[in-house]
Amino acid sequence: MTRTLWTARSGAGRRAARTTGAPPALWVATAARGGIHGYTRALEATPLFTDWQVERLVTHDDGPLPRRLSLFARGAGTLLWRCLSARPSLVHLHSAAYGSFARKALLLWAARGVFRVPTVLHLHAGEFETFYGACPPLARALVRATLRRADRVITLSPALAAAVTRIAPGARVTVAANGVALAPAARVLARRAPRVLFAGVLIDRKDPVGLLRAWAACPRPPGARLVFAGDGPLRADLEALAAELGVSRSVDFRGWLDPAGVAAEMDQADILALPSHFEGQPLSLLEGMARGLALLSTRVGGIPDLIEDGVSGRLVPPGDPGALSAALAELLSDQDARARYGAAAYARAAHAFDIRRTWQSLDTVYRTLAQGAPRGPHD
Repeated sequence: MTRTLWTARSGAGRRAARTTGAPPALWVATAARGGIHGYTRALEATPLFTDWQVERLVTHDDGPLPRRLSLFARGAGTLLWRCLSARPSLVHLHSAAYGSFARKALLLWAARGVFRVPTVLHLHAGEFETFYGACPPLARALVRATLRRADRVITLSPALAAAVTRIAPGARVTVAANGVALAPAARVLARRAPRVLFAGVLIDRKDPVGLLRAWAACPRPPGARLVFAGDGPLRADLEALAAELGVSRSVDFRGWLDPAGVAAEMDQADILALPSHFEGQPLSLLEGMARGLALLSTRVGGIPDLIEDGVSGRLVPPGDPGALSAALAELLSDQDARARYGAAAYARAAHAFDIRRTWQSLDTVYRTLAQGAPRGPHD
């Protein structure tokens, strides 16, 4: 069962805070399975969490509605108490769209508007502009006001930053790309039947159904396999569809895996496929890049900032089964192309998406906004 609040601190972080008197930073995020949870967990191992004595406050998870309501109420109460009794250096709120944005907006206005604590609103939603367009006029006004009220809005990609600026001119926007820990070198792919991996929640917007249909439609080398590492509402439908299409013997459903399990699947894969309709900057693609996998994805959200089509992977239009099947067939049939794409993806990750760059970007934002910034061994 997820705890409402837990802290990630080390001796080094405590020493830095004692030296400067800087109060902790407070992170507000979800514990639900998905990219935001993976992102926040990855950063717990960096100096950002130790230097700033980050306290992580969970206000949402995968549980039933009564539990989620209770978790949000308790989380909101904890946030208000922290702001009142031990004013944090800042409050960093991690948000998707729709209900996630509404919850984080409420907490942002409480922290910034009532207690005058500096706030960072971190947008992870690739479909944020679509969400805004679907809002009624009053809700749009509240979205704009919230974006402007935040001391800093962080986006994962320049495309999302431009969308935020279009929605709320005057919002203070900074791009801080997702990051991952890099493998020592790009992996040399084995000369064997290729394995295609989908790693993520099995939901409509990630289009695992489209991937399965593309798998069934394209020519496949003997022994090739498609692996779904994830769970979700489409799991049963996918298993039934695999049987209907006659490909059950070449498709594996692993269920939801912990980070070590996902890493093990990536170490066995040759191609990482994510044919999403909406994305911000998916960690699964970055993790594949960090291992030198060939990538197959779509031209949505921040994905084109990760993958250059024909150089570090293949990009196809979302919801285009013919293009997806053709690109998948190309990757399955050409070992040398997989190796080239994987090496280029690894080089791109090393240049732009090393997690060290991520935490340093956030540290720069914190030092700009917060009073009593820590001065430790990383200065």
